Amino acid sequence: MKSSMRRLIIDRLLSEKGLVPFDEITSVLQVSAPTVKRDLRYMREQLGAPIRYSKQRGGYFYDVSDKEPRQLVGRPRKNPRPQPQRLARKQWYTSEELYVLASTVSLLGQLSEDKQSAIFQELEPLRARVSSLLCLGEIEPKELLRRVKIVSSRVPYEEPPAFETIGAALSIRRRVLINYYSASRGEHSSRTISPMRLVHYKNRWYVDAYCHQSEGLRTFLIENIESAEVLEESAIRYSLEKVKQELDAGYGIFHGAQLQEAHIHLPANRVSYVLREAWHSDQKVVANEDGSAELYVPYSNPTEIVGEILRWGAGVEVKAPEALKALVAAQALEIASLYDFSRKA
Repeated sequence: MKSSMRRLIIDRLLSEKGLVPFDEITSVLQVSAPTVKRDLRYMREQLGAPIRYSKQRGGYFYDVSDKEPRQLVGRPRKNPRPQPQRLARKQWYTSEELYVLASTVSLLGQLSEDKQSAIFQELEPLRARVSSLLCLGEIEPKELLRRVKIVSSRVPYEEPPAFETIGAALSIRRRVLINYYSASRGEHSSRTISPMRLVHYKNRWYVDAYCHQSEGLRTFLIENIESAEVLEESAIRYSLEKVKQELDAGYGIFHGAQLQEAHIHLPANRVSYVLREAWHSDQKVVANEDGSAELYVPYSNPTEIVGEILRWGAGVEVKAPEALKALVAAQALEIASLYDFSRKA
């Protein structure tokens, strides 16, 4: 870790916690005690940071009575020269930046609760580094994080042991013998696969793999893998670009090479709401003069896109193809039949 980065992390620790023991600083930075002492001395003497140590309180802290501004990165200059005019930096984060930073800090905090984690020692320094990026404005990162709330619909779900087995096999490029349950067919099967990549989609983990029985690329839902065993045989070599071309073509995880295009009409009062959620990376939107819009979404297997359409109820209308319109109408009628209040109890 660079010295400037270490100083930035020390600054955030002191700003957020108020009082930080020396041992905690060395633990977070994962460096030796002499290195931390040099950083603290440099911050005090060269950068003018008001760092004080209290033996009675047992740690380092910022002396708030010292109002001098501090510069914790870069080299100090006794006689700074006028700097050429530069483009003004933004005064606030974009919505995407704030979402990613706040979410990452929160997720890293959740991970650090598991002391058995393989990366436990690296989590706190990483979290401190990400937190340090929340430095715009005059509010401290800790206080800013209290004032930004990310409401996530993600539900923590513990994957079966097969998840770690598949991941390990992927990292060492080995084949895996799996026992798999196909929920759609209600069948159990045993097959050998060569894992190509792991995919997280709608709170579920999948593995894209070359299936040696069917001799082609297939996607397997991890939670349906009943058991997995890493084999000695090396995984088949397969271009990741080919994997992307074949499995990323369709709508969502329901992939396929034979694509169709759904034409969905969005009324003016629903456009902004519907388009807040990406239906597909290759979707197209055509705006109409009256404020409404036409959404064109590629898909192969209609299962998921029918569910997405029904989720918006009467707020969207399928214009084409006719087969998709029929499927949506049939599903809507079946749902309505469950709530037929005209029937007597």
